[in-house]
Amino acid sequence: MALKKSKEILKFDKLENKEFVGIDIDEKALQKAKEVFAHSKNKPLFLHKNALHNVSRANFNITETDKLIIVGNPPYNDKTSIAQSHLKDKQSIIIDSNLKARDIGISFLNSYAMLKADYICILHPLSYLIKKTNFNALKAFSNNYRLIDSTIISSKEFCKDSKGYFPIIIGLYKRDNKGMDYDFIYNFTFTTIEHKSFRLNDFDFIARYIDKYPNKKKTQEHVAMFYTLRDINALARSKTFMQKADDNNIIYVTKEKYSLYCYIDVFKMQLEHIPYYFGNCDILIDYDKFKALESHFVKASEKRVLSLEIENYFKELLGVHYED
Repeated sequence: MALKKSKEILKFDKLENKEFVGIDIDEKALQKAKEVFAHSKNKPLFLHKNALHNVSRANFNITETDKLIIVGNPPYNDKTSIAQSHLKDKQSIIIDSNLKARDIGISFLNSYAMLKADYICILHPLSYLIKKTNFNALKAFSNNYRLIDSTIISSKEFCKDSKGYFPIIIGLYKRDNKGMDYDFIYNFTFTTIEHKSFRLNDFDFIARYIDKYPNKKKTQEHVAMFYTLRDINALARSKTFMQKADDNNIIYVTKEKYSLYCYIDVFKMQLEHIPYYFGNCDILIDYDKFKALESHFVKASEKRVLSLEIENYFKELLGVHYED
């Protein structure tokens, strides 16, 4: 594991009579786990159960007084995401009503809070934390836990043949009555397995200056049409300027905002220089430097030719994160 060994977690190394419980809804996975631990002196108790149904310590053979550390890699599936939508909703499981969420991984994190684990070490998409909508869905979890250590890795580690990669965080959380709010995450220093570090607060984002979603009711007069925006990874898959209207996904661009959408169009031309760990972020921008090069971005978008000034802009914007 890429995490540093926290001094706090070492306290549990001295506990005697440790007991291990493995829970999975997949019988084949449980059988494989049993084979791995076949010759272990301290074999885990393996339970073939749905970990999101009847969530309680008693149901999982854990007493209320047990010190509890949860380690895992839960499944995730954002039902609202456009990507791979044809694969979604084909497998459903029973989930306790108080745990239902747009993403099954969020349901798992909230279930850990119900079990009142002392520590949680878990892999999950970084988007759970850095996307405010996702973070707000984690209230049962975030109100009671605090991120104390983490490492970001690429989903490429698990799906090398995937069409696109996204950042996964290996997060170590400690139960804490202070919990964490989005401001805590916004100022948290994330570290990647490549030894790069960043804070969201280090950057400015395009969402401050434009409409990201369809705005037909808001905007009547327009000079262009643009496809709905989500994050950087979505930009890689989607269109930018549109010739024909699609009311479900169209942003109507006013004359005043046209150059900013040209900027996004040019940003897409620079995606090869953007590291995977920014994939779930909004599009980055240095607004003052953009304004100084505004005509360059418009020309680059319309003519599909980048000037040296624009190339230097992106190198300065990304700094140590710029990928050659």
